Amino acid sequence: MKCPPVWSCISFRMIVALFVMLFPLLLVQLWYHRDILDDLRRQVLAFQAQDLTFGRNSEEAKSMPFVWGQSTFYYTLYTPEGTLLWYAPHGGRPRRFKDSLLQDGYANRVWFSHYAGREVSAAVELVDGNILIVSKRDDREREALDSLLDSRTLKGVFFASAGGTVVIGLMFFLFRWTTYPLRRAARMARNIGPAHPEKRLPVQQLPYELHELAKATNEALDRLCEACEREKNFVSYAAHQLRTPLSVTVLLLEEGRKSGQPEWDLINGQIRQMERMVFQLGRLSRSDRGAEFTNKDMPRFNVSRQARECAAALLPLFEKQGRILEAELEDGLFCRTMEFGHLHEILGNLLENALMHGKGKVLMKGFRRDGLIVLDVSDEGEGVSEKDRERVFERFCKADPNSEGSGLGLSIARSIARNGQGDLFVYSTYPCIFRLEIPFTC
Repeated sequence: MKCPPVWSCISFRMIVALFVMLFPLLLVQLWYHRDILDDLRRQVLAFQAQDLTFGRNSEEAKSMPFVWGQSTFYYTLYTPEGTLLWYAPHGGRPRRFKDSLLQDGYANRVWFSHYAGREVSAAVELVDGNILIVSKRDDREREALDSLLDSRTLKGVFFASAGGTVVIGLMFFLFRWTTYPLRRAARMARNIGPAHPEKRLPVQQLPYELHELAKATNEALDRLCEACEREKNFVSYAAHQLRTPLSVTVLLLEEGRKSGQPEWDLINGQIRQMERMVFQLGRLSRSDRGAEFTNKDMPRFNVSRQARECAAALLPLFEKQGRILEAELEDGLFCRTMEFGHLHEILGNLLENALMHGKGKVLMKGFRRDGLIVLDVSDEGEGVSEKDRERVFERFCKADPNSEGSGLGLSIARSIARNGQGDLFVYSTYPCIFRLEIPFTC
């Protein structure tokens, strides 16, 4: 079995998504590392500048030492309004006056500090009100702070990586735990087959969010099982019905071979019966699949006229047997959900059944009611018993087992009617009335 690509795995996608979410946090941490380094440098210098200028005025500030310890300091004196008064000549240039340097707690209150560079500055207010800018190159402090922050950052990265690994493992475990019922349902679905067609997915054992999917799957399995059972019965019934005429045909041919005088009329009758049955079986199979009915863009046809033509075509058969066929059809009945040939097939089947199994006058009525076209076919025979209302539409069901019919006519007619958005049923058992209902189209 070919393994699926790793990127098609939901677990892998979740890990990638987690990494994508954590990567920006790592970038923010690196930026924060540089930002806090500059703030610490400024804060250290501010403490040193306060110690150097404690209690001094402007004149005393000019005599402050340029070197303290291993650091060289640069001084620039401004008025409170920002006017340059003096700067230490060894610095080469005056340092710029910035109002932000005077803000108390500046390093702790801002979201981001500007880049300090290799030299940092701090502002101190002298006792006479003037502002002294103290600057220095803090290479040693910067290296020490940078090393300290690096070590802390590496520890943070280590613990974050360990925590991230634990989180990923926990997420993977939770994902497996969450999807276990779904995998269990998949294993059960693999066992559903011809050997165990009654098995279904355990809806109540699945998470609530999957109930609708499981129900839809079970309903689909029910329909498939029903279709398989119908196909199995269809094949069994077809084989049973074809066996008799085929056996009779073989027997007649064998007797004809021995006697030298085959009974061709009987043989042709059996062959025609088998041809008719094969045609009806194919017709029933197509109507079951609905292959001939799209119910879209069908031309509208006059149901009243087509019903009259169907009755007229069968009238000679009724006259031959001394039976009466009447048609009472309301004009202006139109339909477009089926083809007129399908209507001919349904009505022809109903009229032939009334001729073969009914008695007396046969009446076909057609009228419009509640947006439907209603076509009734009735006769004056013994009718249909209440228990046979639905049984007469079963496949291969015959009122007389010895009749030449196949028992498929009514089943085919109902299937055609339902595929055309209509229905066919027994409206009355006595007198027997078969009712066809199809949508009316203006």
